[in-house]
Amino acid sequence: MWNPSKSVRLSSICTKIAIVLVICAAFAMPNLIATYVSYTGKDPEIIHSLLLTVYACVLPGMLSLICLGMLLSNIRREEVFVEKNVKLLRALSWCSFVVSVILFISGFYYILFVIIAVCAAFLGLILRVIKNVFEQAIVIKRENDFTI
Repeated sequence: MWNPSKSVRLSSICTKIAIVLVICAAFAMPNLIATYVSYTGKDPEIIHSLLLTVYACVLPGMLSLICLGMLLSNIRREEVFVEKNVKLLRALSWCSFVVSVILFISGFYYILFVIIAVCAAFLGLILRVIKNVFEQAIVIKRENDFTI
């Protein structure tokens, strides 16, 4: 029977798979982008700019996945409304905003990046709201703990 514990475990496994895929993609990226540029018939001079954008996004992307793994690990230990999860959500949010800025700047040479930048910024905003909800839940939990 499916339950929340299995869901958290599945999410944790997916996060670890995503980390491996990002690492593999980082090594394969020069070939992938060269193939993409030749397949779409774009100017080959764009390859270096695309590589720069992708590699600039890898660091915040990996940091996001690591934070997500730590958050899921905390949830699996039944530590949900704790201060360290708020910090992890804050880091996830900032990583989304950093990626959004990188992609928005890259939109000057490849317009599709602007659309993805807007999506990343929206994700960062949603994460900020969730972080604020967690902060309020911690305050309410503390008040309830002191109530006799």
